[in-house]
Amino acid sequence: MRILLIYHFFQPDPVISARLFAELAEELARAGHGVTVFTGNRLIRSDEKLPPREVWNGVEIRRFSRPNFSQGSNVGRLFNSGILQLKWLCGFFRRRREFDAVLVGTDPQFAYLMFPLLRLMNRRIRLIHWAFDLYPEAILVNSPAWMKRLAALTKPFVPWAYRRVDAMVDIGECMRKRLQAYGHGAECATLTPWALAEPPEVPESDPDVRRELFGEAKIGLLYSGTVGYAHDLSPFIGLARECRRRGIDAAFCFAGYGNQYKVQLAQLTKEDTNIRLAGFASEAELERRLAAADIHLISLRRGWEGIVVPSKFFGALAIGRPVLFSGPEESCIARWIADEKLGCVLDDASEAALHFIRELGNKPEVLELARNHAWRIYREKFSRTAVCSRWLRLLAER
Repeated sequence: MRILLIYHFFQPDPVISARLFAELAEELARAGHGVTVFTGNRLIRSDEKLPPREVWNGVEIRRFSRPNFSQGSNVGRLFNSGILQLKWLCGFFRRRREFDAVLVGTDPQFAYLMFPLLRLMNRRIRLIHWAFDLYPEAILVNSPAWMKRLAALTKPFVPWAYRRVDAMVDIGECMRKRLQAYGHGAECATLTPWALAEPPEVPESDPDVRRELFGEAKIGLLYSGTVGYAHDLSPFIGLARECRRRGIDAAFCFAGYGNQYKVQLAQLTKEDTNIRLAGFASEAELERRLAAADIHLISLRRGWEGIVVPSKFFGALAIGRPVLFSGPEESCIARWIADEKLGCVLDDASEAALHFIRELGNKPEVLELARNHAWRIYREKFSRTAVCSRWLRLLAER
């Protein structure tokens, strides 16, 4: 097949979603498909401009220029989105008969509004949407009032756009329900993001890295990654304080970044001696950092279920570590944890979480079983190989 992928960021951008689209394109090309990518010409955290054309691992990359409006600004993101979509549509029009399928992601915001025009330009082409997050839902949950009003104006256009889609790909059951509420009528599939680090076996902890993150504590719990509006560290801080009060030898490390990282950690006091902070880890250091922990912490605020799915969950399983999740029990992560026995869900009482921490800290054999089980479930259900195989089957269907 001749497949066009459309996404804001792509190789060599290090952002996770760009890496996932790049690896998917690579797998499709390796399977014999002709793959073209329409993307932007800027990296997400750099002013550097990338060349307009490139062939990378058998994938044709066509980069379209956009001004350097800040992605950290609501107005900047909207301008970037509008400009890129117009340029991509013009580029597609010139090559509209070349492709059998078009796969569109959810960055930039409101990219789904291109579907009616793509369909108008080629009525036979297969249109596929891979939703990592949902708009305007993400804006309506937590944005300034003017942004919410502007986002609400797009709501009537969402069903109109989605009804042009042939295959709607979500990353969890809650997201699927939100998408189906628009009555799109497309074929549905759940294809989750995979982890960037996929060791061939469960890695052991590096003693030096572990000591740096957790000191000499018997068990270490790690939050690694973005802290944004969809995340809440307060339940974990409360849990750490309860561990200290009950004499549980556990250390918590928050190795995060993002617009809410410092805001949420401002509540820490000198008495929080079992809580440590760490800076950003490069990709070269990431696997050793993730492997240094015994338990990984995953957070999702209530109201965000089905809008985003924290990719930290898949990274923790790939490294062979059980997870402690703070979030709605009806979210897909809570269900995966319960169904596959991958860890524990933190509720208001916290007794189950305290028992979970104490048991893994006091029984090395239980911790070893939990590690091996998490790694095995990841390889079977969430790995790059498993998910890309399902992508190939989906694309083969007509």
